[in-house]
This record gives sequence, structure tokens and C-alpha cells, in this order.
Amino acid sequence: MAKLVTLGEILIQFNAMSPGPLRHVNYFEKHVAGSEANYCVAFVRQGNECGIISRVGNDEFGYNAIEWLRGKGVDVSKVRIDDSAPTGIFFVQRHYPVPYKSDSVYYRKGSAGSRLSPEDVDEKYVKGADLVHSSGITIAISDTAKEAVYKAFDLAKSRSFDTNIRLKLWSPDKARHEIMKLLNQFHLNFLITDTDDSKIVLGESDPDKAARVLQNYADIVVMKMGSKGAILYYEGKKYYSHGYTVPVEDVVGAGDALGGTFLSLYFRGFTLERALDYGVVAGTLNVMIRGDQENLPSIEDIQRFLREFS
Repeated sequence: MAKLVTLGEILIQFNAMSPGPLRHVNYFEKHVAGSEANYCVAFVRQGNECGIISRVGNDEFGYNAIEWLRGKGVDVSKVRIDDSAPTGIFFVQRHYPVPYKSDSVYYRKGSAGSRLSPEDVDEKYVKGADLVHSSGITIAISDTAKEAVYKAFDLAKSRSFDTNIRLKLWSPDKARHEIMKLLNQFHLNFLITDTDDSKIVLGESDPDKAARVLQNYADIVVMKMGSKGAILYYEGKKYYSHGYTVPVEDVVGAGDALGGTFLSLYFRGFTLERALDYGVVAGTLNVMIRGDQENLPSIEDIQRFLREFS
């Protein structure tokens, strides 16, 4: 059984119960979210272990996050309760102004999660992991959170990074500078990205051209393609895993479902190609509901899906 350690902010998501502009939405559904938390739950769902290094507020939302993740099998022993800042929240606006797309409205500035720092990184805990994972979101939310990622990556046996650029957190120029700085400092075992992010970081949205550059920084590159599926690049090889047409409720969290499932199944002994195929199914199922973690499938669920759609 492999162990993953992630570093990032755990958030509370309020997802609109009806589509359209938030000014006209009266009811919201509450979920636990945050990219690295999503990766953790997906990793555990496939039969491995995951722990998250984070901070939440000393408030009901913080307790909610800890109890939910513990219930999903995530090790929350390294989640610090911060008395000086609240748990971050965000709202999801769905299908407006673009159908089948979602927009996130953040209330996370100065949150407990943004106060993540190197002192939260337990050296023994990180060294005991088979893989350490974080994202562009974590290095964007604060300098101390970025320093925590650098410390953990410096200690890690192997490293995974999802670019996950959120332009509401930083500018394209800042994202490009900080992500390239990280790539130049740490060679990655896994780099997970998408064509929108590669356009920002490299000025290149063609997946093959972007991957040729990114393979200088990572052994394995996964290029997420949304509803079109994903492409895997490694050792000079390319593998395309096609997407599926399903009813779309909310696309937030789909990339995390894909990435976390892919990593977990690879560490369980799946080939990279098969792990990616299963990861694409996990991302597909995720867009069919509100919430980032509730529809994360088991291996058996994925296999049943594939029997129907093959």
C-alpha cells in the first residue's frame, strides 16, 4: 500500500443548487473541497493511504473539513487548527455565462489554509511518504505556503505537481514565474497540467509541443483535455485516453479526480496507460454531480462504467 502526502488548503464549497448568476441563487449545497484534499480522497478511494498537511480555522467549517476527510480515510493528524484565521470558503456558479462551465468565487484571503508554513511540515512524516504532491494553487495562496511546498519537495522521495493555475489568485506573469521557478528547482516524477495552463506557463497550447518542453522537468506528464480526455507522455511515448459524453452538473474538481485516481492506481501496479484510462473515467463521473469528492469511484465502479461505454 502506497502513501501519498499532500500540501494545500482545505476549503468549504457552497455550490449553487440552481444554474445561473449567483445574484439570483437562493440555495446552496455545502461540500468539503480543495485540490489537495480532492487528490487525497481519490488516492484513498483506490486502496492506498494519504495524509494532508494543512490548516483550518477553529470554527465549524474547520471541524467539518477534518471530520469529513477523516471519514473518507484521510490521515488528518497534520491538519493544524489555527485560532487566528477562519477556514476558507468559496461559491460555485454553474452554467453561466458559459453552459457546462463553472466559475468559483473565493473568500479565502487571510484564511487559515493560506497560513500554511514550513513549520507545519514534519520531516519524518514527509520522508515516510512514497510520493509528495502539491499544486499551483498552494504556491499561489501565500509565500509561507509556497515555502512549505519547497521544504516538503526537498525532503520527498518522489514528487507530483498539478499546475492548477487559478487566475483569481495571481496574474499570468506571476504564475509563469513561480511555476517555472519550481520546475527548475525540483525534478518531478509526475507533472499534471492542461492546455490552458501550458499556454500561460510556456506560451504553447498545443499539447504535444508543450509536453516536449515539460518532459525536461518531469518523468511523466499528464495533459488534461477536459471532455476530450487526457494525454500521457513518458519516455518518448504518447498515449491518448479519450473522453466520454455525459450529463454535466459541475466541472469543478474533475481534474483532481483524474489526477488522484491516476496516481493511486499507478502506485497499485497498473500500467500508466490503464491508470490514465481509469483516471479519465473518475473525472467523467465527477462532472455529473455537485461537489468534488462525493462521486469519486472505486475500481469496481470504473470497471462497470467501462463495460457500458466500451
